[in-house]
Amino acid sequence: MISFQQALEKVISKTPKLASDVMGTKQALGYALAKPVVALEDHPMYDLSAIDGYAVYQSDIANASDENVVDLKIVAKIPAGDHKKIRLEPGTTALVMTGAKVPEGCDAVLSLDYVQTKGERVSIRKSVERGENIRFKGSELRKDDGVLEPGNYITPGTVAMLAALGYPSVIIHKKPRVAVVTTGDELIDISQPAVEGKVRDSNAFFLESALQKAGVESHMIERVPDEAKLLLYAVSKSIESADIIIVTGGVSVAEYNVMEPIFSELGVEQHFWEVAINPNKPVFFGTIGNKLVFGLPGNPVAVGMLFYELVLPSILTMMGRRAVYLQRVHANLESTLSKRSGRLEFIRGYLSWIGDTWSVVPFMKQESHMMSTFAKSNCIIVFPESKKIMEKGEKVEVHLLPWFYD
Repeated sequence: MISFQQALEKVISKTPKLASDVMGTKQALGYALAKPVVALEDHPMYDLSAIDGYAVYQSDIANASDENVVDLKIVAKIPAGDHKKIRLEPGTTALVMTGAKVPEGCDAVLSLDYVQTKGERVSIRKSVERGENIRFKGSELRKDDGVLEPGNYITPGTVAMLAALGYPSVIIHKKPRVAVVTTGDELIDISQPAVEGKVRDSNAFFLESALQKAGVESHMIERVPDEAKLLLYAVSKSIESADIIIVTGGVSVAEYNVMEPIFSELGVEQHFWEVAINPNKPVFFGTIGNKLVFGLPGNPVAVGMLFYELVLPSILTMMGRRAVYLQRVHANLESTLSKRSGRLEFIRGYLSWIGDTWSVVPFMKQESHMMSTFAKSNCIIVFPESKKIMEKGEKVEVHLLPWFYD
């Protein structure tokens, strides 16, 4: 049995990045960049006004005040998008709009709030600093400056930046195809009435929605009873068609461990089988070529916890993402927790900002079949394997679930 950290490191080390592809910038949302993005020209490309105001020689109005009003002649009105060459002479001014190219010679722009217009002249009662309200050429980026690194997740802000830089398309990492096989004679469909000895297949619904939330479409979802031939066929078909295969159930270390011989028969190389974690230590990870195979317990909460802590980092790594782990914060624990040492434990909890710090409340019902508390959780509390007790008021590590900010 290995530690969770060893298991995670093993998974990441065995996860390949998928091939790159060219994609239109509009369609690239949710992918990760495979190549760096650089500025194709200076940004801004020219000196422009940061406000609606009057372009001036700062020296003309250096001493302007209520007692020393300065009058200047208006020689031009420059809207945004007008790129006529205009040169400002001392003693004159030009009305410029936000984003408009400032006239040559000017070295400041004064806000409209501080001027009074009288026909073709303005009266000014306030001075400005040299360079005030001007966005100078190249002040944000110089041509060939690096802007975005490989692995950057493409957000709406990234799309806007790419558009501003003049990139109609970018090179991205492809997203993995993920197949899900849920196993067990006890599983029934969501539409079926409750029957003693049977449970509705919530794992399939969870994994499909979790993959969708992560921006990955499930390639295949299949429910299979505990029959060796059917399981062999389903997993074989998944391996043929997907990059990542997730199997739930049948990975117990007891006599109902039906998946180990199937993985072995299909040529899956086993990297670990048992992990020192709770809920549920039986966790399988193997590879076949560049494909990854995860065998998760059948308990729904274990599937949820392991997906976010172990499987999702692998998916994001395969997508070329740099940030692959759940966001982490430290929070005040609102009630004492205890366990046996020797295993890392993932605790369902609810995190909130109280006063000036994070505060996390662990739910009382933590058994691995209790989805009700997982449904209410917005975070995972990490209970280290070396500890037996975490006291109320102690600072603890908390991992934010992807819907924390929803």
